Amino acid sequence: MAAHPAGSTGGAPARPLVVLTDPSIHAEAVALLRERFEVLILDSYPSEERLAEAAAGASAILARLGTVTRRVIEAAPHLRIVSRHGVGVDAVDLAAATEHGVVVTNTGASNAAAVAEYTFALLLALMRKVPQADAGMRAGLWQRTPQVGGELEGRTLGIFGLGAIGGRVARQGLGFGMKILACDPHPPAIMPEGVRLAGREEVLAGADIVTLHTRLTDETRALIDARALAAMKPAAVLVNTARGELVDEPALIAALEAGRLGGAALDTFAEEPLAVDSPLRRMPNVVLSPHVAGQTGEALLRVGRAAAQAIIDELAGRRPANVHNPEAYGRRPAARSQ
Repeated sequence: MAAHPAGSTGGAPARPLVVLTDPSIHAEAVALLRERFEVLILDSYPSEERLAEAAAGASAILARLGTVTRRVIEAAPHLRIVSRHGVGVDAVDLAAATEHGVVVTNTGASNAAAVAEYTFALLLALMRKVPQADAGMRAGLWQRTPQVGGELEGRTLGIFGLGAIGGRVARQGLGFGMKILACDPHPPAIMPEGVRLAGREEVLAGADIVTLHTRLTDETRALIDARALAAMKPAAVLVNTARGELVDEPALIAALEAGRLGGAALDTFAEEPLAVDSPLRRMPNVVLSPHVAGQTGEALLRVGRAAAQAIIDELAGRRPANVHNPEAYGRRPAARSQ
């Protein structure tokens, strides 16, 4: 059951309504919003119909585990902002938001440290066979030979995307004694020392580990497809803590099943939750997690505060940080300015 806005009597709320797409937003962030607004919290991954219904009277949506479609935006005549809890804005119809004068924000680098650290948590678990060692011990076994893994030192780490997260991953990789190749069409002005920029094909062919830290766009969708997988070293591994749609999942499964790839560590998937019968769930050379790379107590607090502050600023008439479509301000009808 979805929660209901505090103080609501069934009619239009006396204060602006903010809709949260799931109940996992940090309590402190929710409290910041409740001080100023009516708050409606939905169940995780609400359907388009449910979110459109809930947003009908909303001035703001704080979106984490949910998709804000054109239908949702058009059902909300007073909507002024969709504040994304996290970095990606691909779960929002940006064109529809801009057309209707709705600004879309994200929370910048608030969870960059958490995601970068988790990238190595997954990679080390895969390379050192940590899940298998743990499962064996819990089963009463003491098997050492099957747990022989591989070291990171001396290996080449190929990074797609050198933003706030990718840059941290590069520096951490250097700390492990790795060689770093990176591909980014818009690299930072100051490159991390020890990182060499290269083209897509060179990164794929030269990396022992390929890790994804780029945004999902039309250009990056299926960045790792059958052709890319065929270009990688047969023993190479893939790590994805960015967006599931960056990877052609059927092609990845085929490559793993055929032994054309050493393994994969995946935190994000093309469709979430991951299907119960997905072949990925039964592969011993795959480490899986349920899109939790950014979930540390510290990061959830920072991201929740940032997402809430964007809403507070926008509804107070101040331009929030990290606006992705500033042109929306010039297209805002009078109904959304109140």
